[in-house]
Amino acid sequence: SQTEPYTCGACGIQFQFYNNLLEHMQSHAADNENNLASSQPRSPLTVVEEKWKPQLQRNNTNNTSASGSVGNSAIPEKERQNIAERLLRVMCTDLGALSVVSGKEFIKLAQTLVDSGARYGAFSVTEILGNFNTLALKHLPRMYNQVKVKVTCALGSNACLGIGVTCHSQSIGPDSCYILTAYQVEGNHIKSYVLGIKGVDIRDNGDFIHHWVQNVLSEFVMSEIRTVYVTDCKVNSSAFSKAGMCLRCSACALNSVVQSVLNKRTLQARNMHEVIELLNVCEDLAGSTGLSKETFGSLEETSPPPCWNSVTDSLLLVHERYEQICEFYSRAKKMNLIQNLNKHLLSNLAAILAPVKQAVIELSNESRPTLQLVLPTYVKLEKLFTSKANDAGVVSKLCHLFLEALKENFKVHSAHKVAMILDPQQKLRPVPPYQHEEIIGKVCELINEVKESWAEETEFEPSTKKPRAAGEATAAQEEDWFGKNEVYDYLQEPLFQATPDLFQYWSCVTQKHTKLAKLAFWLLAVPAVGARSECVNMCEQALLIKRRRLLSPEDMNKLMFLKSNML
Repeated sequence: SQTEPYTCGACGIQFQFYNNLLEHMQSHAADNENNLASSQPRSPLTVVEEKWKPQLQRNNTNNTSASGSVGNSAIPEKERQNIAERLLRVMCTDLGALSVVSGKEFIKLAQTLVDSGARYGAFSVTEILGNFNTLALKHLPRMYNQVKVKVTCALGSNACLGIGVTCHSQSIGPDSCYILTAYQVEGNHIKSYVLGIKGVDIRDNGDFIHHWVQNVLSEFVMSEIRTVYVTDCKVNSSAFSKAGMCLRCSACALNSVVQSVLNKRTLQARNMHEVIELLNVCEDLAGSTGLSKETFGSLEETSPPPCWNSVTDSLLLVHERYEQICEFYSRAKKMNLIQNLNKHLLSNLAAILAPVKQAVIELSNESRPTLQLVLPTYVKLEKLFTSKANDAGVVSKLCHLFLEALKENFKVHSAHKVAMILDPQQKLRPVPPYQHEEIIGKVCELINEVKESWAEETEFEPSTKKPRAAGEATAAQEEDWFGKNEVYDYLQEPLFQATPDLFQYWSCVTQKHTKLAKLAFWLLAVPAVGARSECVNMCEQALLIKRRRLLSPEDMNKLMFLKSNML
C-alpha cells in the first residue's frame, strides 16, 4: 500500500518524499529569517553591533592601511548573504555575467563603491569577500531553495483540477536541451514556471527524458495532481500518457505536415520535379544575398515559435515580396533567377502554405489561451486542402498529400475537443453536427474522471436532495452528477459575438456552470505549443555554460531556474 504523503505544517503542501519536505521546510525557515531581518527596525544598539570596524578607527587617518588587515570574519554573515543575493541577481539578468563578475573591471567597480559607501573607511574587497563567483555560487543553493519553495507553494495551492506541463527541446547547432515548464491559472492569467533545463545527447531516448521530467516534477507537485503534458516529437508520448494526458506540440505537428509533403526525396519519388525546382529557386532568391529579411522586410509582425523550422519561409517570402525581389535582382543583373520561377505554381503553393503558418503563429500566442484553437485549426486546414484538391495538375496532388499528412501528424486529442467547447465564442460551431454528441460525451467523460477532486469541496458537491426511493439516485440526478445537464444548459446559451477574456468569463459563471468552470481553469491554461519565445535564448545560454564548463550541470539548472522564476 502507498505510504501517506508528508505534509508541510507551514503551508499544507504535500510531498511524496521526506527529503523534499525537509528541503522545503529549510527554505521556509530561511525565507522567514530574511523577512524578519528586513522587517525589524534597527535599534542603535544593533547598528553598533553590526559595524564592520571598531568605532575608534572611524576618524583614524591611517584608516585605509589599518583596514587592509581586517579578516573575513569582520563582515557579519547576513551582509555576505545580501551581497551574494545581489550577485546572483546580476547573473540572472545576464548569464554572461558569470565571467564578468570575476573580472578586474567589476572588482574595481565594487572596490570603488565600497570605498565611497563604507561608513568606517575602505577595505580590500578581494581580502574580505574573496572570489565573487565562489561567493555567489556558495549561496546559490540557499537562494534556489527560497525561490523553489515559493514555486512549490504556488503550484500546491492550485485551486483548479490540475496543471499543464510542457517538455520541449531546442537545438542550437549540434547540441540541444530540454526545458520543462509548468502552467496554471492564477487570478485570470496564465502563469508559467520553468522547473528545469537539461542538456541532452542526441542518443538519449524518450524514456530517458520521461524519467527526468518525473523526477523534477516530484520535487514540486504531488503525483496525484492531474497533468496535461505537451511534448515535441522526440519524446515518448506513451510513457507520459501513463502519468496524464499527453498532447503533441501543435507547431511541431504542423511543421511535420509541411516537411513530410515538401520533402525533396518524397517529391522526387512522386515525379513532382516542378515543385522541387520552385523550392530551389525560392531558396536561391531569398537566401543568395544572405540578407533576406533586412533587404525585403519581415513577413509577419509576430514571429512563429522556435519549433517552426519550415521550408515554406523562403517560398512565402518570395511570393510576398515578389515585386521588390524582381527589382532587386534586375539591378544586380541576375534576372535569370527570376525567369526560372514558376509564378503560377508559387501563387498556388503560397495560398496553401500561408494559412498553415498563420495557424502556427495563432496557436503559439503566449498572452492568452490557445488549446481551444487546435480542433478549429484542424477543421479549417482540412477544408482548405479539400477545396483545392479538385484543382487541376500538381496542386491537386499536393493537396491530397497535405490531407494525408494532416491526418497522420496533426492528432486531435479529447482535451482539444473539450477545450474548444469551453470557448463561449465557439462552443460546437467549428465542427459539423454529427460530431456534437461525441464531443459532449468527451466533456462528460472528463468530468466523470476528475469528479473525485470535487469530493472535498462542498461548493462543488452534487445536490444532496433526497432521492425518491431510499438509497437509490434518480437517473436525472445521476446524469447531473456526470454534468450532462450542465453542458446542455451552457450550450443553449447564445454564442459570444466578441472574443471574450476566457478566464474572466468563467470567473463570472462559476456558480452557474460549476463543473465546466473547473475544467476551463485547468485545460485553458495548457498551451497548444510547447516551445516559448525565450526557449532559444535560454538554451543558447545553457549550452554556452556547458561548453565553456563555467558551471556544473546542477548549478546551471539552479541558476536558470532563478533566472526564470525570481526576476
